[in-house]
Amino acid sequence: MLITRQNLKKYIQEAQKDIDEPVDIIIVGGAAVLVLCPSGTATRDIDTLSTDNIDSFIKAMKKAATRLEDHPIDVNTRSDPFEIHMPRDWRDHLVLSSEFSTPMIKIITPRPEDLAVAKVFRFQAKDAEDIKKLASLKQFDRSRFLDGFLDVLPVAIGDRHWHAQSFVMAYNGLYKDEHLDEDTLLSKME
Repeated sequence: MLITRQNLKKYIQEAQKDIDEPVDIIIVGGAAVLVLCPSGTATRDIDTLSTDNIDSFIKAMKKAATRLEDHPIDVNTRSDPFEIHMPRDWRDHLVLSSEFSTPMIKIITPRPEDLAVAKVFRFQAKDAEDIKKLASLKQFDRSRFLDGFLDVLPVAIGDRHWHAQSFVMAYNGLYKDEHLDEDTLLSKME
């Protein structure tokens, strides 16, 4: 089942009925793109990071989807695989979504540039689309995107050159006025 921006908002509104105490939820991945980007399309799951009361949130979201749509949704907790591909200071720059939050559930995402960095390291077709959506936001800062990538690259899992190629493809596709190549990018790391 695909989760749209509108459905996600509906599920969160409905889920608050089953939450006994307020929770702060960090949403990442494609669901975070839905929260941040009005042009967000759909995602297959809702990736969250472990926070206090995450289990009650996940149960409430699953109940909400079943009540509203009569089918289950995939809400999961992703931690290490996601966080390893985020700039070291990403938690210092979290974004609270007033549009998606409710009195009982605060919805929080990484800032757009940090989320885009994480998507570079996966860089499947959907991730490339998500990076474009994030970069189209008025507040998106290309230098923060570049600096965030350079912060993560030395500790990232996988081949540095492959990740650098992915970043260069994404960056050059977004910014026609500034050409970046893999060697220049890797030299900035040193």
